[in-house]
Amino acid sequence: MNIAAQFDLRGKTAFITGGGGGLGAAVAEAYLAAGAAVAISDIDAGRVDAAVQRLAGKGTVIGVPADVTDAGSVGEAVAAAIRSLGKIDILFTAAGFARRTAAVDLDPEEFDRIMAINVKGTFLPAQAVARDMIARGGGGKIITIGSVRGLVGHPLGYVSYGTSKGAVHLLTRQLATEWAQHRINVNCIAPSVIRTPLADFILKNPEVRDLFMSRIPFNRPAEPEELVGTAIYLAGRASDFVTGQILFVDGGSTAG
Repeated sequence: MNIAAQFDLRGKTAFITGGGGGLGAAVAEAYLAAGAAVAISDIDAGRVDAAVQRLAGKGTVIGVPADVTDAGSVGEAVAAAIRSLGKIDILFTAAGFARRTAAVDLDPEEFDRIMAINVKGTFLPAQAVARDMIARGGGGKIITIGSVRGLVGHPLGYVSYGTSKGAVHLLTRQLATEWAQHRINVNCIAPSVIRTPLADFILKNPEVRDLFMSRIPFNRPAEPEELVGTAIYLAGRASDFVTGQILFVDGGSTAG
């Protein structure tokens, strides 16, 4: 048995939403290191360009800006990636957004925005990529991003974010069930706090940081690089019989 081949992504192509952010950028670099060609997508074209420039020389990488809440924008970006790279074998949906507002103070527009970015913004890229995977008949891997907040509540105002991530968890299972017949694996990585700009509210406030860390047995945030092993596993042959799963990479947050 060739163990290394189970995690080898040579000959594969990956499309990463939120690729200009902390987690997306780390996964893009890891996929390149594993041999994949990568299309980096983000709503901010400047961040896309910066990510592509930073990764230039590490493998085949292109930039395709897109708004994940807009079906037309997503469709154009996916089509552009396919024209340039020939196909998409792996989708990693790192695009996401968080607000922390007490439920009694929550503006319905804020709730709608979080749901649009985190839920619709996961579904639309998955739908666009799956259509091509099904048409080609070669199967593929789709990896969504959930959260511990999609499983358990928190006292600091996670009504919109937590609800959206709970929806991503069920969306993952639904797509996995529908698309298994096409050999498309759909799985979810659900982290706790990751040291990215999205977590600045937590990590830059000592009192808030202490509260969050007290709920993580490892008593620290994850570094983005600590999720790339799981991302490679779910993208490679090693996970060919794994689908519809929510993998908590959370420092023990959901253990008890």
